[in-house]
Amino acid sequence: MRTLALVLVLLLEGCAFSQLREELSEFYADPAALTGEVFARGAAQIARLDAPGFTFDYGRMGLWQPVSFVKEKRGGIYFLEAYDPAKIPVLFVHGAGSTPQDWRYFIERLDRSRYQAWAYYYPTGLPMDVSADWLNRIVTALHARYGFQQLFVAGHSMGGLVARRFVSLNAQPYVKLLFTFATPWDGVPFARLGASLGVYAIPSWRDLVPGSAFLRALQSEALPAGVKHHLFFGYREDAGPYDSDGVITVSSQRESRIEAAAAQVHGFKTDHSGILDDAAVFARFAGLLAGFN
Repeated sequence: MRTLALVLVLLLEGCAFSQLREELSEFYADPAALTGEVFARGAAQIARLDAPGFTFDYGRMGLWQPVSFVKEKRGGIYFLEAYDPAKIPVLFVHGAGSTPQDWRYFIERLDRSRYQAWAYYYPTGLPMDVSADWLNRIVTALHARYGFQQLFVAGHSMGGLVARRFVSLNAQPYVKLLFTFATPWDGVPFARLGASLGVYAIPSWRDLVPGSAFLRALQSEALPAGVKHHLFFGYREDAGPYDSDGVITVSSQRESRIEAAAAQVHGFKTDHSGILDDAAVFARFAGLLAGFN
């Protein structure tokens, strides 16, 4: 059965694996060079959410061709409006194979009189520590330029892991709130299949294997003082540990150490992608934003 599943994956993705192997060979040969590419255009760009570069195809490129994604100057933080010192930045971090458009429902309903939407767009195939480090460098540069006093961060699925790691790396008092949605804190068993592909393995798949070094480190590190984490999880039936949102089990979304450190836990009967299009979920999120301080 495992062999059949592997064959199906290979058939579905076709030449993507050989492209990935070439991309990863280049990345591992000189990671610093790719980091330089990320910062080639500066710390941030202004873009519309409907920008052509935010389409599904480019999200897939970030997963399977992460080096090409960066070389095409697609990575970084995007302001969805000109910077306004009177508004608090809310930074949205998408999940694997996705783009900032996944956050459309939230971004379009964000109170723009109080907040400004930022989106971190990154190649989700690379190691999550790399993605979190890049995010930290960019945010640090933006803080040096603009001096904002508060930053709120929201991450979906794998993006929640990247966001959580970024918060630990940053450890600055301006990061006040962390929201995570349907995040696999205890990994995804299916990732073992991806990681077993050897030279073809997407690095972020290795990070998602239950018990990986990345996940163990994340689970054991404390949140910086002053950061409140609101953990949102989805379920389809009874919200028990063996239930899921259709992709991630409830037990992984509610990993015990991560949940114990959270300020609040919010469960909703919705699926993995639907959690970002759910009116009740957004209402809770908006209420928490408005009620902060």
